[in-house]
Amino acid sequence: LDIAEELTYLDFHIFRSIKTEELLNQVWMKDGKETKAPHVMLVTKRFNEVSKLVVSEIISRPEVPDRAACIEKWIAIADICRCLQNYNGVLQICAALESSSIHRLKNTWEVVAKQSRQSFEKLLNLVAASARFKNMREMLCDPPCIPYLGMYLTDLSFIEEGALDITEHGLINFCKMRMVSGEISTQFSLASACSNGNTAVYTDTVYD
Repeated sequence: LDIAEELTYLDFHIFRSIKTEELLNQVWMKDGKETKAPHVMLVTKRFNEVSKLVVSEIISRPEVPDRAACIEKWIAIADICRCLQNYNGVLQICAALESSSIHRLKNTWEVVAKQSRQSFEKLLNLVAASARFKNMREMLCDPPCIPYLGMYLTDLSFIEEGALDITEHGLINFCKMRMVSGEISTQFSLASACSNGNTAVYTDTVYD
């Protein structure tokens, strides 16, 4: 519980620090992104660091039972993140457990408790990217929560690339501006709800 709460606390503070200008014109994909979208970059960096931490901790265990116990621990932490509505945290851990470094540990997974494996399958279904993260989006309708930022960045990129800023008549494309504003407002409303409520390196290849 302490680890899940700490992950959620840190994710929340980074998430709420993102500024509006970091989400405009896809600056997080352009030159100078580290200065133009520092908090978006920090979210990405932290996501990768947590995933690497999970992988590193599992593969550092030399014995199969110990690795299995470690996997069970992280599945439990991911499930607590779900209860805390930290969906970014859930995805960080699921990404690690689905990585090739962990997925290939067939003998280890056979030792993982059935209940843990079932919980993991439910978590994977929750954060599945299919249908534009449909299952996760449904859960975001009940804030406060911490979403997976990549989902919103994809939405914003789709809007930016799908419509011009200026119409063929030389007018500002207010329809596009409203869509961009709506996406950003949705994200910030989740952060605002959190503010007002409860916040709530590896190189070796291991084979069984």
